[in-house]
Amino acid sequence: MHIFLYYISFSSSDSTTNLSVLSSTLDTIHSWLTLNRLTVNPAKTEFLLIGTKQQRSKITNCSISFLGIPISPSIHARNLGVEFDSDLSFSQHISNVCRSSYYQIRQFRQLRSSLDTNSAKLLANALVSSKLDYCNSLFYNLPDTSINRLQHIQNSLARFVIPSVRRCHHISPILAKLHWLPIRQRIEFKIATITHKTLQNGQPSYLFDLLHPYNPTRTLRSSNTNLLEVPKIKSEIGRRSFSFSAPTIWNLLPPSLRNTKSSLAFRSQLKTHLFPP
Repeated sequence: MHIFLYYISFSSSDSTTNLSVLSSTLDTIHSWLTLNRLTVNPAKTEFLLIGTKQQRSKITNCSISFLGIPISPSIHARNLGVEFDSDLSFSQHISNVCRSSYYQIRQFRQLRSSLDTNSAKLLANALVSSKLDYCNSLFYNLPDTSINRLQHIQNSLARFVIPSVRRCHHISPILAKLHWLPIRQRIEFKIATITHKTLQNGQPSYLFDLLHPYNPTRTLRSSNTNLLEVPKIKSEIGRRSFSFSAPTIWNLLPPSLRNTKSSLAFRSQLKTHLFPP
């Protein structure tokens, strides 16, 4: 089975023309597949309209056609294991993570008496923490209500690993004992490590092209401190993009950390830096 993804960006005023282009592109893809003895099922084709509620309300006819079959926008659609929705709130994706994570934790508790602490920690990291970390850079600047849902999962997971911890106990010392960054810091850790790797290697190009060195118009002490230019973005969705989040997080790191060349040393020092006091 092959999955084809096609993205097109347009303003609400140009929606009719661009949705028509999308429809014709789908027909072209079908022709290419047929020529190469492959098939595509229009019934399994989804398209998602992403934008603010105000932007989407300006589009009067938001359906497209594929081989003459009309397709209406989906409420959410899966891409590489992530459930995207129209306003990029990721609420459905977070609900899926919560449901599968709590199921795993309930199963773990039946085995806890047979596991030592190290084995319990390995199991927790492999089957639940990996869910919390998967594509978590997308969660940057999400509302506290969304982040707290994920944080509650991590708190429950920590209590599974160390069952002597009661619900009335403060969780921060336990997370520190397990060397687990809280959810919001894990998100910043992911973005910062991607930024460091991209700056060091110049790859991938689609991310490297979004990072621009800070070049002030006049000579300042900050000119040689490896800072990045933060784009002026006003929209809430735009301020969650990599082009905004990466330089914002990067510039808040201490100069010694920004100038670290080794990826291993950078990750180690970054984790120490991000741990809450």
